[in-house]
Amino acid sequence: MTITDFSENYLMYENMSIWEVKSLDEFFKAHEQLLEIFEKEYGFTYEKLSEQKEFNDSEIIIISKLLDHFGDKHFFVFSNNDKHHNELKLLQDKKIINFGIDIHVIHPKNIYVLEMDKTKDLKMYDTY
Repeated sequence: MTITDFSENYLMYENMSIWEVKSLDEFFKAHEQLLEIFEKEYGFTYEKLSEQKEFNDSEIIIISKLLDHFGDKHFFVFSNNDKHHNELKLLQDKKIINFGIDIHVIHPKNIYVLEMDKTKDLKMYDTY
């Protein structure tokens, strides 16, 4: 799902929370399972990441790829003023979603994850 799809269908999601990721080390400490997923995804351990000469994925791409392995949750990974962040700011400004923080005021060097569940309320899927 793209952020545009989310903007049009935000009512289909609930239990939203924002996770601030200050570093990859912190990200991997949050869930031990992420180290296993990283190794399966990339074919080497996280500890050997710095040794990789031809590794092109940025931290935000790494986090996105790894979180895609969790099928029971939905995630939008964003950083300061990227397309996901800008769309979330619009949703906050329109008072459509309250994220519990001022989404305009985020640390410019950190990565953020909007974590959410798909709602079980089937009325939210009715677009007629």
